Amino acid sequence: MIYNDRYLGYRTLDTTNRTAEQLAKQTRMTDKLKKANAQGAVDPDSFASKLKQADEYAASGEHHCADDSIGIMLRQMDEPTAGNPVTKDFWHNGAHVSICKDAMYGNSITIGGSSNPDWIHVDTSVGTVHVDLNDMTSLMKCLDLFSPEDLNAILRKIQEVKQAREAMNQIDRMQDELVKNGRDQEKDEGESDGAGQSVGEAVGVVSAEEMRGIEEKREKKFIG
Repeated sequence: MIYNDRYLGYRTLDTTNRTAEQLAKQTRMTDKLKKANAQGAVDPDSFASKLKQADEYAASGEHHCADDSIGIMLRQMDEPTAGNPVTKDFWHNGAHVSICKDAMYGNSITIGGSSNPDWIHVDTSVGTVHVDLNDMTSLMKCLDLFSPEDLNAILRKIQEVKQAREAMNQIDRMQDELVKNGRDQEKDEGESDGAGQSVGEAVGVVSAEEMRGIEEKREKKFIG
């Protein structure tokens, strides 16, 4: 990890200790695996496995030194000046990575990118990491470029975004169902009201007495 005073002024570092919260989440995840009889069947290269490793490292209280690949590249790059950012593009395990050092906005790292990108932005010790949720393959190829702390922040952010979106989708589905039920109820009430009418009322048939009354009014009007 790199803590460069030149850039720290442009973002706020969250020093809140969330070890207990992360341990609780990990415990819930382990319980789910036990219930599903999935212990030992998790792919070590899967997202869930990487997230578990990152959580375990964060819970250990250890800290990684500034020897991750992104940190090394940032140190090797020239220093930017106002209006003149310094960029570096390269391929890692077949995935495109772009690093930008900007005197005004700090460091940014972009991983991959699809034809229909869905970007999320994660604050890490080396800068803001831009991840395309529609190109998770590129991210999985570049996990070794980051320190364990930054890796934990990236994977945790992805999980939080997905959970939040799933919750919003559930709310939308519930609202659609409520609207549909309301329309069905109105339709049923309308049909029940129509069923209570007589055939004559429904088609507008005039009774004999009503007809005589109409004729009398016409005669009076004609005579008058």
